[in-house]
Amino acid sequence: MLRPILLPMIALAAALPAQAQVQPMYRAGLAKPLTATLVVKDLRWSCIGDSCSAIRNGTSPDVNVCSAVARKLGPVTSFSAGPRTFDQAAIDKCNLAAGHG
Repeated sequence: MLRPILLPMIALAAALPAQAQVQPMYRAGLAKPLTATLVVKDLRWSCIGDSCSAIRNGTSPDVNVCSAVARKLGPVTSFSAGPRTFDQAAIDKCNLAAGHG
């Protein structure tokens, strides 16, 4: 019963362009909410409330991006770069490097 539906769906998914694939992202949680779109480390960040995100370009070390975000937007409570999520020790180092500590 599922086969007649499943095969066209598989064909459609295979035909989607490569641009439709999910881009690796930076994600940052902020201690103080902010709603803005701004540039940090040549990346366009979109922030709504305490969550910010930007498309990850891989040109800067992730820890440098984290500290630049913390420097410009205030202390971060969480940070991820693609599949890598910073642990609390990395978040603390990021905030310290940005002058929050």
